[in-house]
Amino acid sequence: MSNTRQNIRYDHPSFQVIRQEGRAVQIAATGVMNGASFRSKLKAIVTGISAILNSAGTGTLILTLLFNGSVAAVLTLNNTPNTAVGNFTLTSNRTLDALTDKFDVSVVTHATGKIYVSYQYHITPQDIVDFGTNLI
Repeated sequence: MSNTRQNIRYDHPSFQVIRQEGRAVQIAATGVMNGASFRSKLKAIVTGISAILNSAGTGTLILTLLFNGSVAAVLTLNNTPNTAVGNFTLTSNRTLDALTDKFDVSVVTHATGKIYVSYQYHITPQDIVDFGTNLI
């Protein structure tokens, strides 16, 4: 029987995992939506943020992506549930360096409905503690 162990260390050259985390949020009013924020305990680079309108609401929905309180991107979703996904365009400010860094989604126009926000990200290998090479 051969001893075949798979190297699953975060710093392995072929270890490139894009993680995804989602939040479903009911839109109640304008302003930052509680429950749609994203933080990372470890240093992470956000590679994409998408939003989709899950349930019919009123009016066109304009969302603002905030990075540590500053506007990072704007997205407009039409009032057509479950048909079109909007993607925020990330040009800079994509790295979460500390637990205090975060992305928030804010509603600009008064609209109602429910949205789903999806964050795609990966952890940076240099900030992972090395627990050894014999992990299975």
